[in-house]
Amino acid sequence: MIWVIAGTLDGRTLAVDVQKYTKEKVIVSVVSQYGAQLAAHEGIEVHTGRLDKEAMKDLIEKKQISLLIDASHPYAAVVTATARLAAEEAQIPFIRFERKEVPLPVYDKLYRVANEEAAAELAGTLGQRIYLTTGSKTMHVFASAPALQDKAVWTRVLPTAEVLTMMEELHVSPKRIIGMQGPFSYDMNRIMFKDTAADVVVMKNSGLVGGSDTKLQAAMDLGLAVVVIDRPEPAKGAKTITEVREFYALWEEMKDGLH
Repeated sequence: MIWVIAGTLDGRTLAVDVQKYTKEKVIVSVVSQYGAQLAAHEGIEVHTGRLDKEAMKDLIEKKQISLLIDASHPYAAVVTATARLAAEEAQIPFIRFERKEVPLPVYDKLYRVANEEAAAELAGTLGQRIYLTTGSKTMHVFASAPALQDKAVWTRVLPTAEVLTMMEELHVSPKRIIGMQGPFSYDMNRIMFKDTAADVVVMKNSGLVGGSDTKLQAAMDLGLAVVVIDRPEPAKGAKTITEVREFYALWEEMKDGLH
């Protein structure tokens, strides 16, 4: 059986492509029930819930996993590191699937930072009205950042009960929460940025699937400052692919040794 960690749309699509191409049994792991609904597909098993290293190893043993493909979000560095270690200890091959970044243009109001803490600090110096497109997982960083305490901060998140409860616990005002599932078009981004009178947009370079291009273009056309959080270090030494056809080539090389 092949295991695909699929926290994104392209990860779920990859799982379907892998199942069709290899004719092998495929299990997809997601964190939430909503993710499980999105991942549901004929012939693919879905595991729901967070997994630490030992739980990953248990799943590998229980399901007799012969190959682990990590297609988690480009910024899910902890998941990638944990999955790679679990695969290594279980002595099975590990492949990292990571979508390509969007090339960043030359723009005098574009700033790159290493992490969310630096993004929050910089955004607080660039304007009074901050629009976060970074999701809920790191919202605790922005909610507690000293540089943003006297700013008007909007944040766009997936409106599940779990996420909205977390936002409430962080004391984020409902009037500053945009609860919608992306990715968003250029027009939608432009309307939202303009309607909130934002002067700073904070984003990740999540690639085309994550809508990074439309966020960036809309912000630039409105003349806003843009803070881009760089991706974490890739899985050094791991086999890393960015397109499904690269997996097909790897599969032809490794399939005979997996059984």
